[in-house]
Parts: sequence; structure tokens; C-alpha cells
Amino acid sequence: MSKRKKWVMIGGAALLGLVLIAVAVSRPGKDDTPAEEARPVTTVTVGLEKLNSFAELSGTLSPIEEASVSFEVAGRISEMYRQEGDQVKSGEALAEMNATEYSLQLAQAKNGLEKAQVGYQKAKDDFARMDQMYKSGILSPSDFESARDRLTVAERDLALAEQSYSLVSEGKNRLKAPISGTVIAKLASVGQLASSNAPVYRIGKIDQLKVLLPVPDSEIAGWKLGDSVTLLLYNQTREGTVTRVMPTTSQGTGAIGAEVTVDNAERDWFAGQVVRARRITDTREGIFLPVEAVLNHGGEKPYVFLGVEDRAVKTPVTIGRLMGNKLEILDGVALGDQVIVKGSNQVFNGSLIKRVEVGQ
Repeated sequence: MSKRKKWVMIGGAALLGLVLIAVAVSRPGKDDTPAEEARPVTTVTVGLEKLNSFAELSGTLSPIEEASVSFEVAGRISEMYRQEGDQVKSGEALAEMNATEYSLQLAQAKNGLEKAQVGYQKAKDDFARMDQMYKSGILSPSDFESARDRLTVAERDLALAEQSYSLVSEGKNRLKAPISGTVIAKLASVGQLASSNAPVYRIGKIDQLKVLLPVPDSEIAGWKLGDSVTLLLYNQTREGTVTRVMPTTSQGTGAIGAEVTVDNAERDWFAGQVVRARRITDTREGIFLPVEAVLNHGGEKPYVFLGVEDRAVKTPVTIGRLMGNKLEILDGVALGDQVIVKGSNQVFNGSLIKRVEVGQ
């Protein structure tokens, strides 16, 4: 064998040895396989729950009864006796005015009444005299009828004069409260020239308040008189009662108004405040899971992951109604099953899991 051939064979053997060593190094042994990492999840045990679904609306509080108060005649306001927040009784004086026109009307009415009284008395006396003459046979029937007609006309004129005077003399320059309640707004001031029928005060009864809720017309059939409605104002809740359902829809919104009244004996809720209203529309009992526990990717059927021993098991489910933040589960899980509710988006079917409490 030549020297050249000998060196080639030695080089080939060395190269083969290096390749074998490299293959041996690159192929790990059984004990070197990395361990599967357990995914942290939170599970709940499936059980029966009873949940309510709610309708939530909002509206503005207003007095249960309210009246705008105004003078019936024009004039300059001379006195105003009440301020916002004052309690008043029906018939109580609220304000007065100097009304020149009214004073003239009153004087004319009084003058007319006095004339009618004089005319009636004269006609009455004349008729009494004519009656005696007629009975004595010295007065013709036509003259007697004329005297009786004059008395009838005088009686009618007196009645009209009395009515006119009573209408004018009812203190139209004095403003009185038409209802008992609270002064909600004072809309004028002393010295101001007020026209007839211009509001001077607003008075309302606030021991009870009301709110008109815009109920979608598709849901109004479920609202009945006497139904209970929970009203929420900041951190306070009170139970109100449906007292009226409007007969027509709103042209602007298509909703139908449902009036709810609520007690306000302490007067610590105020007209003009916006309240939220919550009313139970349905109650269901069944299996419910948080919405984040139910997954639905692409077009496949919704599914959950069950925690079976230390593995995640993908399980298709049939869902029903959404009640709050939970989905009704109609099929796919059974009472007592452990369902992954936190961490379900981090596992796959068969993943190794480690149960942890919420917050860990």
C-alpha cells in the first residue's frame, strides 16, 4: 500500500469518528427531556344558580304635584312673602301688587253694583204699588205687566252686577297658593311689573316624587300598575311603584312613558335629580358560567375547558340567555364538574394545569 493511500484511509476514519461523536452529542438521552410546564388556572364547581335579568332606565325626578302661580291682572309687585324652600298651605298669601287697572275695574264693578241695587229697589217698590192698584181695579192689566217686567229686568241686572263685583273683588291683586307644598322657584321680585298670567312662583308637593321612564314599546307589556321598581341615586336605593302607563308612544324616541312614584318623607331627594331605575324582567334557575369561561373561536361551537385531575379538557357547550355577566349553559357540563374560569385562554386540550386561587 502506498503512503498516499494510507493517509487517505486514516483521514477518512478520523472524519467518521467526528461525525459519530457529533451525532451522539446532538441526540439527548431520555433523562434530558424538558418537563411540561403546568398552566395556572382558576376553576369553579358547577352548581345550580337562580339569576335575575333587569331592565335599566333613567329619568328625572319631579314633584308628585306642581303648580305655577300667577296674578290674573297686570301691575307692579309690592310684596313677596315667600322664598324657595318655604312650606306653604293652600290659600296662603304669597304676594301682592299695586294694580291701577285692577283698581279701576274694581271701582267700576262696585259702582255698577250700587246702581243695580238702587234700580232693583225702585222696581220692587214700584211693582208693590202697582200690585195694590191692580188688585183695586184702578190699574190696567198692561200697566201691571209692564211693572212686573221692569222688576224682572232689575232682578237680572242686580244678579249680573253682583257676579261681576264678586269676580273682580276676589283679591286679584293678592296672589294665593293653590295647593299646599314647597316653594320650588321664586320667579319675580318686588318692584317688578308683572303681566297677567306670568308665573311668579312654582309650588310643588315633594313628600312624594315621580319619574317618567322611557320604556321601549316592545317591553311595555311587562309593566303593570303597582309593579315595584328600584330607584338608585348615587349610593341610595328606594323602592318605587308604577302608578301610570302612558297611552301613546313618544314621537321622538318611540318609547312609552311609565310613571313611577317614590316616597320622599325626609325630602332628601330633590326634583331635577337624575335617577336610575332597575326592574326585574326575568328570573331563571340553571347552570350559569362567567362569560369569560365560554370560548368561541371562528365558526366552531362554543366550548369550555374542564379541569379533569391535572389536565384541561376541551368540552363543547350549548348556551342560552345572557343574565348579567353570566351565560346560561343548557348542555355540555354537569353538576359537580370543575370548569376553568380564569386562564382558559392560555390552555389547550390536554394542557397540564395547576389550580390557583383568584389573585394569586
